[in-house]
Amino acid sequence: MTRVPYNDLPDDLPVKNNLVKVAYANPEMFRGFASLSGRVHSASHLPDRTRELVIMRVTGMLDAEYEWRAHARIAARNGVTDADLEALRSGDDDHFEGAERAAIVFTGAFERREVDDAAWNAARAFYSEVELLDMCVLAGFYGLASRFTLAVDLEPDADF
Repeated sequence: MTRVPYNDLPDDLPVKNNLVKVAYANPEMFRGFASLSGRVHSASHLPDRTRELVIMRVTGMLDAEYEWRAHARIAARNGVTDADLEALRSGDDDHFEGAERAAIVFTGAFERREVDDAAWNAARAFYSEVELLDMCVLAGFYGLASRFTLAVDLEPDADF
């Protein structure tokens, strides 16, 4: 059971999922959260599939079921298979190759707070500095969103 009551939402909000219904208890804070949520996708230089691999790795590491369920569907639309999802959840980095593996390994190091020169340079072999910065902000945002949903014990949306 969600620890925070759902809020009534204004008609002009484009997204009305359970996360929004809880976060809207503080509309000003929610606006900042929603803005960053949009930007980690719309302003990113990462390919769509790579973004979803990063998101699924972070949410899998955190056992954040709300975000996992929401993004598993989006990931599937970007070619992420059930076998890929299983590998992301279990931490089987060897399931992936090349740039995708580099992104997933980097994301794991980021979440564990283990990005050192070696981790950065290994990912840098496949990604530009801007793409790595985008990856950091993306992983950081989904770490925040995942921890938020875990803290409030957010129930999955009915359409997940």
